[in-house]
Amino acid sequence: MKKSLRGLTSSVLIASVVLLAACGSNDSKEGTDGAKPKEKIKFMHMYDKNSSQPSHQADLIENFKKEHPDVTFEEEIQSHDNYETKIKTLAAANGLPDVFLVKPSMISTFVDNELLLPLNDLLDKSEDWKNGFVEGIIEPYTIDGKTYGVQMSGGPTHVIYYNKDLIAKAGFSEFPKTWTEFEALIKELVKQKITPIALGNKGKWVANSSYISTLGDRFTGTEWFNSLVANNGAKFTDPEFVQALSTLQNLVNIGAFNKDMNSIDNNQQRTIYYNGKAAMFIEGSWAANAVETSAPKEIVEKTGLAVFPAIEGAKGAQNSVSGGGGWAYAVNAKVDPAKLDDIQKLLKSLTDSNAAKLVLEYGDIPSSKVENIESLELTPMSKELIKLLETTKYSPIYDTRLSPGLTELMNTTMQDLMIGKYTPQQAAEIMQKEYESELK
Repeated sequence: MKKSLRGLTSSVLIASVVLLAACGSNDSKEGTDGAKPKEKIKFMHMYDKNSSQPSHQADLIENFKKEHPDVTFEEEIQSHDNYETKIKTLAAANGLPDVFLVKPSMISTFVDNELLLPLNDLLDKSEDWKNGFVEGIIEPYTIDGKTYGVQMSGGPTHVIYYNKDLIAKAGFSEFPKTWTEFEALIKELVKQKITPIALGNKGKWVANSSYISTLGDRFTGTEWFNSLVANNGAKFTDPEFVQALSTLQNLVNIGAFNKDMNSIDNNQQRTIYYNGKAAMFIEGSWAANAVETSAPKEIVEKTGLAVFPAIEGAKGAQNSVSGGGGWAYAVNAKVDPAKLDDIQKLLKSLTDSNAAKLVLEYGDIPSSKVENIESLELTPMSKELIKLLETTKYSPIYDTRLSPGLTELMNTTMQDLMIGKYTPQQAAEIMQKEYESELK
């Protein structure tokens, strides 16, 4: 399903002119004599080395700078919640930086508008790098044999982080195995005046990426989503998907979440959990590192990992979790070819098997294979995460595969669904209407 960037609103284009004026004023050519100095690589990402939540990518970027002092950057770091809007705005104005991050949902539209450079030539320069990726990990970024993005990690977007003590206090010696038991747990926690699940959906993506992608697949099966993407007959209004929306809304109805779920963000949802005021929170594998580095020691020690339990009677695989796709590095189609050798070194250093070791040590699941994992000093939570994933199967992440416009509509509609503005059927009809509109 493709949609033209030319369809973006004029207001976005106007905004982009302002943004480009702001970020395009620092183009630099150092030196005036002798050999032509290297141009700075314009690099936009969301990995801040000074963040209170360290990331493997921030470390790897800093390592690259130290190892390649001759390569310089004009770097722009956006927050996760702001990044997608900013990159779409720059794309609409044909003002993308040299290197930036993309999601699978952006690929076809960006390629249609000739904004992305195929990376096959860069990958071919290093057989170890090209062949070191986990099987299928770069497929979401590949069209007609041309690869337009290389991913650094590919873990699940759905993991339940739960407080073992609070779960036990509610009468469960282990995490529930069925949805009926899960709802019983939530009701018991409500009785005990403990918030069952801390939710911060202000950024809108949490409910989509970490909840409905997994919950939907449990009800519909993965073929439904593949059919939807390929326009082969599946509809948002199909009973199974409506049932998934009903199940999500019912969690709200039985008191699963904090009342201000649409007013706080995912960092704040973690804080509620860290303070012991919530029994669970749900995010991707990336949050494991945040828990281990930011939560009180006693909370870290009490934290267990799980996924949504099996839903009785649902037709999909009951051990599936959304995952395997996420942000990937891409290159501007109009990049100065003189920069490509350095860009190849940069992308390789951020995504190859050596980088993967650091990704794993941070608690994320790398996109490249790592040999001798046993020799790595991993945290207990990382080991538990790896063990958990051995029993699950990846399903599509909706908001990385559907168009940006449809994803935004889904995000907003689910926010409204969860405060009772729409019934599940009405929400499904709104999504289907946007889906059909984009097909025209």
